[in-house]
Amino acid sequence: MSKEIEIAAIARLVGIPDPGLGIGSSVPKALFDGVCRRFGLDASGTMPAQAERIVRAADMPYVQSAFDSRHSASGGGSTVTLEGLRQIRTAAQRLIGRE
Repeated sequence: MSKEIEIAAIARLVGIPDPGLGIGSSVPKALFDGVCRRFGLDASGTMPAQAERIVRAADMPYVQSAFDSRHSASGGGSTVTLEGLRQIRTAAQRLIGRE
């Protein structure tokens, strides 16, 4: 799956509008904000911090080096990788299963 497909799948899963893929293949922060709100999680901070919060809320491991760019050689900004989006989708499925 591509980032665009993962974003749409996550949005559909948690019942929020699909924010689409941003310029330069960036993931819109609205996706992370919406997922955090859906599960009653703190929506503050960067997208990688939110992604980590979502995944850990589902009692799943968060592998920073694979899921986001916080510690990449370039510094990477606030990017969540495709693998990170997949982990968020799985976490959302688990959290929904607990409701």
